[in-house]
Amino acid sequence: MTSRDFTDYIHHIGDRTDLFLAVAAHTGADTGNHRTLYPGSYLDLTPSYALPDVTYLDSDPRARKAFADPASAVGLAGRHRHYPQDPEITFISGDYTRTLRELPAAEWDLAISLYAGPVSEHVARCLRPGGWLLANNSHADAGLAHLNPAYRLAAAIHHRSGRYRLATDDLDRYFLPKAPPHPTREQLHATGRGTAYTHPATAYLFQHLPLGPRSG
Repeated sequence: MTSRDFTDYIHHIGDRTDLFLAVAAHTGADTGNHRTLYPGSYLDLTPSYALPDVTYLDSDPRARKAFADPASAVGLAGRHRHYPQDPEITFISGDYTRTLRELPAAEWDLAISLYAGPVSEHVARCLRPGGWLLANNSHADAGLAHLNPAYRLAAAIHHRSGRYRLATDDLDRYFLPKAPPHPTREQLHATGRGTAYTHPATAYLFQHLPLGPRSG
């Protein structure tokens, strides 16, 4: 496979580079000593356009084949990168619900959960204290992170007129369901669907607080 496998997929889903640039600017993940982990990445290489060190994890054989040629992925990311250094790209083949248990604990600064299921519950052990989780509400993962005491909502991300904006004020208005009460963790797992909220966002940024419950 060649870099076209990545570019074709990016054209299919839409280029998320600006989303990752906005997150990088807020979290400092665009610096050389920050590491990003992307479980369920499939062929979405755009994090490496914005973030210099990304570990991709997916069980799909098409992803495994595409990442089998590291030079192809690094070369494509290098041509689109928004940082000065060469991209660092690692691919791990596996089901994240099992493979994340085998990875080193507290090694990554940012985890990405987009359209891949309940990543937040499995990736927490891999995040460093004070690290970050970027999640949308596909498969209810943002709702699951909201209920998880290991995470604190830090920003809601809105996409309007082609631009991403991080809102960090009035965070209490998010995750209020249109039809209260908020589903429990068990109910979210049973349905696998995101809850309809009164103030929805495109994605959410959580901070990892492994040593204690969420604070206000």
